[in-house]
Amino acid sequence: MRPLVVHMVTRLENGGAQRQTLQIVRELPRQEFEVALAYGPGGFLDAEADAVDDLLRLELSELQRAVSALGDLRALRQMVAILRPLCKSRQVLVHTHSSKAGILGRVAARFAGAAAVVHTVHGFGFHAGGTAVARSGLIQLERMMRPLTHWTLCVAENDRVLGVRERLLTAARSSVIRSGIEVAKFRRDPDRGAALRAELGIDPGAPVIATVACFKPQKAPLDHLEAFARFRAEHPKAHYIWVGDGEGMGPVRQRLAADPELAAHIHLIGWSDRIVAVLSAADLFLLISLWEGLPRSLLEARAAALPCVVSDVCGNPEAVRDGVHGLVVPPRDPEAAAQALCRLWHDLPLRLELGRQASEDLDGFDAARVTPMHIALYRKLLAPAP
Repeated sequence: MRPLVVHMVTRLENGGAQRQTLQIVRELPRQEFEVALAYGPGGFLDAEADAVDDLLRLELSELQRAVSALGDLRALRQMVAILRPLCKSRQVLVHTHSSKAGILGRVAARFAGAAAVVHTVHGFGFHAGGTAVARSGLIQLERMMRPLTHWTLCVAENDRVLGVRERLLTAARSSVIRSGIEVAKFRRDPDRGAALRAELGIDPGAPVIATVACFKPQKAPLDHLEAFARFRAEHPKAHYIWVGDGEGMGPVRQRLAADPELAAHIHLIGWSDRIVAVLSAADLFLLISLWEGLPRSLLEARAAALPCVVSDVCGNPEAVRDGVHGLVVPPRDPEAAAQALCRLWHDLPLRLELGRQASEDLDGFDAARVTPMHIALYRKLLAPAP
């Protein structure tokens, strides 16, 4: 009987981790593996999961993003109840993603008797700890998961180095598989860009900044607005297009309600499949998050030949090299981000050169590499012991 590979994620939100997970479960060879996807309900990408052929869908109705001792215990019991019968009949490899599913899923996999447990770090969850005590507690929780994990994958080398230093993983049982995109799909399309500018009422020669990201504290949306506001103080005709949605939309709308003139130059278009049009309408890309894994949006912007201004956190500088593909600035510093945007806008030769270089040297981030590397790891972990 073929081994079963179960990918587990907290919720299928419209994020890089979730899209990479869907790519892997879609592409794993069915002649070699049975494939399942376990996830909590209510995600933006649920319909995409439904469209994957020959996929066992395991809905984890008890799995919620919010931390709750009782709720998390119910989710753990549900995971074990689902996995245990599967593990009795064949080899099962459980591959977890995201913080909540990563913790509960690894515990459940061991209780259920999984043959192998893999976890991918898409940015460490302890960055979200609001206080030193909370951060320390999250780090200790991650350390407790290390003995339960046969292999840890990181999407950025920075996270692997940090994980080894903090004793969250070992160098011997970890590796890096970067996020990947279909590079050709995101090549710049001037006609689509011009059409979107016209639709949004943006002059052809006006500077346009773009961001593709969810509205979460991690992404520091108010820092992005402040950086654009300072850029626009020098360039009043500038516009800002943001693709995304999420829990942080409320404070953003409050900020814009207090400044109608700024709001008239900001286009919040929600989640959209018009990414190529947005990137083609833009002159610069902005992503000044507080922490990350390795954002696919940066790779998409690079494929569209957009110079990027990014915060110096986690995998960002691995995706965008300072002075090569864009400019890297400190996090929590909208003024530095605004200055970088102004520098790139004023210096046309630099902007064109960084854009040209950004669109090159993307082979290491090509989606075609991602699934074969996972297959090789699964074969290694499921091979009979010598």
